[in-house]
Amino acid sequence: MVGALWYNGPMKAAVEIAGLSMAYGDRVLFSGISATLRSGTCTVVAGPNGAGKSTILRIVCGLQRPTAGAVKFRLDDNREEDPRNFRRRMLGYAGPDFSPYTELSGVENILFAARIRGMKLGSPKDLLKRVGLKPSRMDEPVGTYSSGMKQRVRLAMSILGDPPLLVWDEPTAMLDSAGRCVVETVLNDHLSRGGTLLIATNDAAEVDRWAHQKIEFARE
Repeated sequence: MVGALWYNGPMKAAVEIAGLSMAYGDRVLFSGISATLRSGTCTVVAGPNGAGKSTILRIVCGLQRPTAGAVKFRLDDNREEDPRNFRRRMLGYAGPDFSPYTELSGVENILFAARIRGMKLGSPKDLLKRVGLKPSRMDEPVGTYSSGMKQRVRLAMSILGDPPLLVWDEPTAMLDSAGRCVVETVLNDHLSRGGTLLIATNDAAEVDRWAHQKIEFARE
């Protein structure tokens, strides 16, 4: 792989979610979900546990197929992008179903992720500092990290290459107050540079602070 395979630049992105439905046999999880995610905005998926918030994020990331509907990606000149190419190069994901390798250190996880994506990377420690991981722990195995430290590594890996679209599932889960401040800082910086965000959260205060628009499931 070469560096050109991975996005790294100021390009902006939009996402069109059109009529997404998900069913497991006779059980319909959700149906007819549509929204347009625009550059410089944060779309929050909110609602009770089990409503399908994580499923919507996974569908956008290409990790799960919907029963019906489609997801389309556009760049700032409004041209439609091939979904596989876009997801590979221009999307950063952090979620509880994605974990760093516990036998590798924080630094080694960043280097490994950069290599498999064909990225040119400066200092992995600078990226880990950005998410608040202590320098004294960066070279230690992730298996020795707390849950909050592992979450910081997930967030760091999601912003590798500065992708225009970030998809975060419960980004403040397991984080202390300092970690939540880091999430806010990265989020606001991404939006200020025209980035696009899709976030799932159960926290009503986060919904109020972050959402330019909401995909909301009613509480039962």
